[in-house]
Amino acid sequence: MQRLSFPPRPEWEARLKQVGFTWYAPTPEHPVPYWGEDVAYAFTPEQIAGLQRDAQELTGLILDATGHAIEHGRLGDLGIPAFLHAAVRDSWDRDDPTLYMRLDLAYDGRGRAKLLEVNAQTPTSLLEASVCQWQWLEDRLEAAQLPSGTTQWNTIHEGLLEQWTHLREARGITQAHFSAARSDEDIATVTYLRDLAQTQGVSGSFLLAEEIGTRPEDPWLLDTWSLPIHTLMWLWPFEFAWEGRDAAHLATTQTRFLEPLWKAVTGSKGLLALLHELHPGHDLILPASLIPGALGPQVVRKPLFSREGQNVTLPGETTTPGDYADLPMVEQAYTELPVFQASDGPRYPVLGVWVAGDEVCGLGLREGRGRVTDNRATFAPHIVMEPGA
Repeated sequence: MQRLSFPPRPEWEARLKQVGFTWYAPTPEHPVPYWGEDVAYAFTPEQIAGLQRDAQELTGLILDATGHAIEHGRLGDLGIPAFLHAAVRDSWDRDDPTLYMRLDLAYDGRGRAKLLEVNAQTPTSLLEASVCQWQWLEDRLEAAQLPSGTTQWNTIHEGLLEQWTHLREARGITQAHFSAARSDEDIATVTYLRDLAQTQGVSGSFLLAEEIGTRPEDPWLLDTWSLPIHTLMWLWPFEFAWEGRDAAHLATTQTRFLEPLWKAVTGSKGLLALLHELHPGHDLILPASLIPGALGPQVVRKPLFSREGQNVTLPGETTTPGDYADLPMVEQAYTELPVFQASDGPRYPVLGVWVAGDEVCGLGLREGRGRVTDNRATFAPHIVMEPGA
């Protein structure tokens, strides 16, 4: 695995905007460039083949552990409130379908990957991974800045199309509502998923998460016309919803969610402890525990539900700021990330492997400026080429 530098493409900002990616530049909340125009990580075909095998194996282990947690009454351990337990079990028993998720891995190019976290319900960086880095690759090849035959591990777009086809043909979903928070990134992500759905015969309209309505007498969530929402592609965390104004409706509604309600289990970082419990010593799974101190001092402490590296404690360091300090914690054995030197300091890459349905389909990568991947992390394209090419 190598970190390579490139000159910026001519009019690269316009190229990103062409595909709907507008949040590439620094902002007060994200004080460094989010898109890594001048960098790429290079992998060999053998490394990618190993990552594919590892990620596919992890996907199976994660889904099995999700079922174990539901069937053995472990939802409370994973931070899911009691009033939702029956609804989560029902969602699993119905085999409510899933569209996608992302596995975050530590990998240094040698040996096997290590699972850091599962982004199961509201994974983002999707447009960047599926479309923008592929556009970057095509432009670099056209400019003869990469050897002929250079490619990516990137069938994310195709995998999502296949999954939408499955949802329509095998699950009977022909219409859905699409919803996200009032955020450029979230809206663009959901718009991309909606566009994919429509090409596969699943139609639907968009509404903001705050616009979703309820009525005490109505068994469905409601759109802005007070019409029932039968299927909701909802880029809104369940842990936000179960603390919101309509929490009770989450447990009783007949609306079906994409991602399904059982993904609240998969998305709990407490599942990392259950994975270790079920598969102690597994090469792909770091030791983890819900019991403070059980693994000794060389652990990472993180809330069961959190985002952008908030409220994470590394060994010997102060806790990162955030909004999740009051949540229960999981402790996970610390593992080193690879370190690459850039002109303005070190970079710590974390690999994000995308899963459509239950099939791995591609790779995205974010490089942090510290050992916790936070809102200063940059998305970097990747390439696959033979050694010495």
